[in-house]
Amino acid sequence: MKKKTLIGMALILAIAISVISGTLALYTTTIDNLAKGSVVAKEFVLLENGTDTFVQDVKIAPTETVSWAFSIKNFKDSVVSETAMNLAIKLSITAATGKTAIAPLVVTVKDEDGTVVGTKTGTGTIEFKDTFTLKAEGQTHTYTVAINWPSSEADASYTTEDGDFGSSINVSVTGTQA
Repeated sequence: MKKKTLIGMALILAIAISVISGTLALYTTTIDNLAKGSVVAKEFVLLENGTDTFVQDVKIAPTETVSWAFSIKNFKDSVVSETAMNLAIKLSITAATGKTAIAPLVVTVKDEDGTVVGTKTGTGTIEFKDTFTLKAEGQTHTYTVAINWPSSEADASYTTEDGDFGSSINVSVTGTQA
């Protein structure tokens, strides 16, 4: 009887192992390249527009005004910036190299609508902000800088023959994604 029980137990164990191994079997399959993608940086273009009309060593005297324009754009040829842009524009008004600044000069900046966006007398900075909105076509912003020397009797000392007086204006623009 021990033999029968032992053989029976062996058969039950073999059947149990067969059932268990069939139900616990793991099946795997692999699908290669199911999906594929990538990311590419958007175009971010900020350039001068080539309309800067200011030149070096422009002569000015009391009661005169000198004007010039500069432009910036958010495109190059057919490539247009693909993000909206915040612009920080800064004009630094200082003494020209090796000279003393012309203190009475009044520098005024206007946008393309003729709105005054900043003014400064003497030396210092004019800072203002603008934007390029997100559009499919390229955009340009043009600003006009007027340098005026109001007249006064004291201004005669700035027009000496030795040329010791001169002011310099430097424009910088920073664009950041809006």
